[in-house]
Amino acid sequence: MRLPFKWTKKRLFVSVIFASATFAVSFVLGNAITLAMGPGTSGLFTIIVTTILVVVCARIVGLFGVFTVVVVLFSILAIPTNMFGPPGPQKIVIGFMTGLTYDIVSAIGRNWKYSMPSAAAIATMVSIGLIAWLLVLLNHPRKDYLLAILYWLVPVYGVLGFLGGMLGDAIYNKSLSKLSVVKQFKGEDAPK
Repeated sequence: MRLPFKWTKKRLFVSVIFASATFAVSFVLGNAITLAMGPGTSGLFTIIVTTILVVVCARIVGLFGVFTVVVVLFSILAIPTNMFGPPGPQKIVIGFMTGLTYDIVSAIGRNWKYSMPSAAAIATMVSIGLIAWLLVLLNHPRKDYLLAILYWLVPVYGVLGFLGGMLGDAIYNKSLSKLSVVKQFKGEDAPK
């Protein structure tokens, strides 16, 4: 991600579109999986798809803060749902911390081939840890169940996040980055 570029209306618009698409896909896919396999299973499957979308958005927008913007917007849309923890505005804090983790890790390793997958792995592990913390804080009835499986769930989320990050990077690098609209979008505010 190139840090010198500034946020523009177009970059913010693309981030909003990707946040909305991520929410829509996660909501539809998550509910279908929950109906088919039972409660608590959808996150394991939707994490890959949502991570792909978030990483593709970050590659297109190319600015520090894009992850935070997208994940916070996603968490706002998720407030009335069971995605990202129990319903309520507390999801915004989880979204902010998860997005900020993405941004910081990807910025630290921005010249490394696996910066996005690593950022995705660490951010997804942070998100499930924060959801568990929230359940304990709210004394939610499902807290004991989540705490009992957290020791294996955190690394599984990390692996799935890494896989989603790899796929997102591959989709962007192999096809989307070659599209003229993406090239034009990325080059419109490049330094002359």
